[in-house]
Formats: sequence, C-alpha cells, structure tokens
Amino acid sequence: MIPTLVIDSTNCLTELCVIGSMTGADKSPFNTGGHRHPYTPIYNMLLAQYKTRPIRFAEIGVAGGASVLMWNKFFENGTFYFFDRDQNFLDHSKRITGSNNTFILMDVIQEESVKSALESTGGNLDVILDDSSHNPNDQRRIIHQGLKYLRSGGMIIIEDVERKEPESSYEGILKDIKDEFSFISFIIAEHANKYSPGWDNDKLLILVKK
Repeated sequence: MIPTLVIDSTNCLTELCVIGSMTGADKSPFNTGGHRHPYTPIYNMLLAQYKTRPIRFAEIGVAGGASVLMWNKFFENGTFYFFDRDQNFLDHSKRITGSNNTFILMDVIQEESVKSALESTGGNLDVILDDSSHNPNDQRRIIHQGLKYLRSGGMIIIEDVERKEPESSYEGILKDIKDEFSFISFIIAEHANKYSPGWDNDKLLILVKK
C-alpha cells in the first residue's frame, strides 16, 4: 500500500505561493484567475534546497507558460527542460522566458516520444514534474521512462491525481520498479482557498529515486 500524507497549508504563505500568484500559475492557492491548486506551499518545502543551487528541472505540460515563468523566478541557477505536445504552447513559453530554458515536443501517450524527449535532456535530472494529461496510463509512461533520466536522490512529482482513482492503480504502475525508490507517497493537498471546479484532483504522487 502506498502511504498518504495530508497537508493543510491554509496558514502557510510561501515565496513560491507569491511568485505563482504573480505569474498566474494554477499551482498556487493564491492565483487570482482560474484554478487554485494548493501545491506551491508543498513545493516550497520540498524544493527550497535548490533555490540557489544549480538544479536540472523538467516539467511536462506547459499550457500558457505560467509555471514556466514561476520556476524561472524561483530557482536562481536552474537549467530547465519543458515539454508539451503543442508546439504553440512551447513557442509562447519560449518567447516569455530566458535562454536557460529548452523546449521539446513530447506526446505522453507515445512511449517512444516520452523516452526520446527525456533522453534529449542528457539525464541526471533533479526533478521531473508531470502536469500533462493526468491519465494514469500516461503517468505510468512518464514514471517508468523518467526513472532512467533521474539522478540518485532526484524526484518525480505527479500532479493532479484524481482522488476517486483507486490507489491500487498506482500500486500496479509501480509494482515492478518500487524498489528503485527510497520514498513513495501520495500527498493530499488541502487549503481553504483551493479552487478547481469540476475536478477533485488536489493530490500529488511523490517518488524519490535511491
């Protein structure tokens, strides 16, 4: 059984929360437009160690580029890889950010696309964050392929796990590779200001590679 943590960050306003609100990222519960997932307090806690250190960071799914801006503003010495299946999203994000970003096409429903896109980073990634389709089958591809390109101690973060999705689905996804990780846990993210109408997916899956 995969353990579950519940984190209520209602009384926690972090630097990343503020940056996320400024950039319009739906990962911040203080976003002023659209959805408000309470992820930035958790990410600030998990990733503050990298704020001034060189970090090799990958995010899958960029949409309008708000989180691209957020990560660029938070990490002072980051090398970033951003993936999406929509070239228009990638082109827009490239226009609004700096030269320390690499933008690569990836279709998460295609195993070879996930593999080749991650391979193009050169590996040794500190963080792989998935904010793409939110489909467990696609998340499986990302976890299995991403493991190869993650450094020891690196982290895979799966966003927007549906709370109604049986956790046994993820036990199946991890069955053959769970021993490759030193830490595996769901985090249910609570916040008085969270807002995602029509969805009940304020839940993360965190995996840390041995």
